[in-house]
Amino acid sequence: MPIEKQFADSMLGTFRNLFQELADKNAEGESFDKLRAKLDRMEQLAVEMDDLSAFSAKLTTEGLFVDFSNLYGEIAGAMAAKQYAKVTTDEELLAQTLAAYESSLKNYENEPKQKPLYDILKHIIDLGRSGISYPVFLRVCEEKGLYKMMEGGVVSRAGLVEELTFNQIFNMAVPIQKTTELLKVYDTLSDQSPFKTPDLFLFGLERTRIDWHYHPVQNRWDAIVRGWERLFELVFDWLDSFADFAPADFRWAALGDMQRTMRNIKRTNDCNPGFLKERERIFFEYFQLKWDDIFTHETFLNEMKSGRIWYSDELFALIQETYPHCKPFSKPPKELIQHAEDIHHHQRFKRPNSFELTPADQKRLSDLIGEEKFKQIYGKA
Repeated sequence: MPIEKQFADSMLGTFRNLFQELADKNAEGESFDKLRAKLDRMEQLAVEMDDLSAFSAKLTTEGLFVDFSNLYGEIAGAMAAKQYAKVTTDEELLAQTLAAYESSLKNYENEPKQKPLYDILKHIIDLGRSGISYPVFLRVCEEKGLYKMMEGGVVSRAGLVEELTFNQIFNMAVPIQKTTELLKVYDTLSDQSPFKTPDLFLFGLERTRIDWHYHPVQNRWDAIVRGWERLFELVFDWLDSFADFAPADFRWAALGDMQRTMRNIKRTNDCNPGFLKERERIFFEYFQLKWDDIFTHETFLNEMKSGRIWYSDELFALIQETYPHCKPFSKPPKELIQHAEDIHHHQRFKRPNSFELTPADQKRLSDLIGEEKFKQIYGKA
């Protein structure tokens, strides 16, 4: 699936506006075609990729930010040179420059995500309208680092904060660590700059380093979660396969074929204990975790806190009680089977509000992605 539209718009909106600005001025030629190709590549990646951090890293590692900026500067400079060739006085040069900035300013007026760029452009325009001469205007802009600040506005700190907020809402532990570190890098580079904006090239290098560091960390985290989820499932299915409702349960029922259904149940009766022991062996070999270690491990505690454990407390306790009996050539005690039947028939197997956001987090997510998008996803405000 593609990058969420609001995040793609946040990252690519500036480049789209700059391209459209040149198109509106009838820009053409080889450099303009290259500029279009760079923007098309950005749009292509936004459609092909679904991970925001990987998308951002790809834009940086392919040099799309820098190449686009260089091409834009080359085209805009050439067009300005042609225009300025007709201008003879400093007053006319200043008026021409401010008119170009005011044209760009309109692109950001109704885009909250681009407020940093809007504020910088507004400050430049106000400076130019303050009555100073054109040479003084250029000198002050350079001394105050206003041009450098415009470059830094491509990477928005607000965008990184939004990404962190999104990760916090869904309590995604590794992405939280990753985005927090990325924000620290952003702030450090900003503090080191006299213009209080990070160098895009250095920030891109640091972002790539952080992405490479956390990619295997996330893979390991996901593999551990999948591992213990499968162990729970094997014990859960094994116990239920002995219950009175098993022949009608979707896990084993073969529509209109009771003989096949009973074979499916028998296979779970006989095979799940062996599957469990082998998966436990592999789980320990890769992660040095045994059954009892799962319940104090950070992955399990995080998933439980986040409401991503499907089993109710009662059913989960029953799974843990069943585990010691799940051995090859064994059968669950009768009282455990009866308990499983009681839970099933009275529908006490699902944890209340599992996989649901709290009202507070629903509000945070609605504020983050917009009420309309939130309603599309959740059907409520």
